Amino acid sequence: MAVLFSPPMPALPSDDITGLGVLFRLKRNGFGAFPERCFHEPVLSLRALGKPLVIAAGPEAIKAVLATEAASFQRLRMGRRVLSPIVGEGILVSEGDVWRRQRRAMAPAFTPRTVPTLARHIAACADTTLLRISIEKPVDVFALTQTLALDIAAMTMFSMTSETFGVTLRRMVTSFMSGIGQPRPADFLLPPSVPTLTDWRRKHFRRRWVTLIEAIIAERPQRGTQEEARDLFDLLMQAFGGEGGLAGQAVVDEVATMIVAGHETTATALFWAVWLLANTPEWQDAIAEEVRHIDLSPDHAAGALSHLPVTTSVVREALRLFPPAFMTGREAVSDGDLCGQAIPRGAMILLPFWMLHRNPALWKNPAAFDPGRFLNGKEPDRFTFLPFGAGPHVCIGAQLAMTEAVLVLARLVQLYRFKAADEKPVLPVGVLSTRPSRSVLFRFSPRWNCG
Repeated sequence: MAVLFSPPMPALPSDDITGLGVLFRLKRNGFGAFPERCFHEPVLSLRALGKPLVIAAGPEAIKAVLATEAASFQRLRMGRRVLSPIVGEGILVSEGDVWRRQRRAMAPAFTPRTVPTLARHIAACADTTLLRISIEKPVDVFALTQTLALDIAAMTMFSMTSETFGVTLRRMVTSFMSGIGQPRPADFLLPPSVPTLTDWRRKHFRRRWVTLIEAIIAERPQRGTQEEARDLFDLLMQAFGGEGGLAGQAVVDEVATMIVAGHETTATALFWAVWLLANTPEWQDAIAEEVRHIDLSPDHAAGALSHLPVTTSVVREALRLFPPAFMTGREAVSDGDLCGQAIPRGAMILLPFWMLHRNPALWKNPAAFDPGRFLNGKEPDRFTFLPFGAGPHVCIGAQLAMTEAVLVLARLVQLYRFKAADEKPVLPVGVLSTRPSRSVLFRFSPRWNCG
């Protein structure tokens, strides 16, 4: 392969940054919030207005917080404060018995047996959208991946198109992500009982958001009582129904969670994979050769997955460099120890996955795009590569997300060659997910086997 491509990154703060400085930078961009010393110190203890703030970026520290000692840590209350307006009391913010009940109920909808049905929906939506890509004028690829991911979410989850609600939903999600969804220092430092002006704005957003989700649910075609489950929503209704029924607000919260988590993260992952391939035509050609004689139609998409190692490696490398969930956080529920450092009860712990993924002690050429590191059976150590988290709260939709990203990327390269319309830098912006710093236009041309 040619010289490795290293995508540009935001500048890191100085090593003497304070905890409050980290929190202020997190509002703007999580990829520029943490000092370089986090690459070398597995646990970094700071303070923010007197409150302990711990950055755990080493694999052993992350393993302890998320897996081996997970009972000693709970989700940050900040997460509920920021995310509840868009996901309510859904599985992304719940804890304890409520979370375990939700997880148990949702699990059947995300088992391997659902892959063939979901792959069919994904392939059908991909063809509908990708075959309409303009070869006459530049295309905004992030808008394209958002539209396609939402179409796939609507079809796989609700057996319907996003035609009537897609534009409004995308606009509201983008507004939330770029505005009131950005965590403020007050979200970390103030107790939930102390409201802020941003909290008021979030409540206003919540009312409008719930109205939209209720309208989507009402629009969904009903099925007969004896019919087989058609989609994820039917599977969820069956599962929750077995526990006494899923009613009212709970329906809205789980549907909203699936829409946001299901389309936002996949859209960003696909954008970064496409942008990386646009900058590495040799890898674009490698995928093209892999898919040249593979049938990616709806009837054969599920069977094609095992024959796409290069495409899968490209997606995994994109997830390493630009994980949609670039960071998570926990709060210590008791006094303890983390890699030899004392952690007091109530300490906020931030786990920047993106720094773990770029740690020079764990990865060769960590800043470079090199899908070859995942080829030929190569597997990184479990707690060095965590695009979907780990432990009890590992992403329940990880397999669906990978299926979608691999099939869409494979079909896109099978149809087109593509490159960016300009050479201006594109930086990752980590707020709630990893979005590009600007709209990027791409030029597409048909590939030899575009039929």
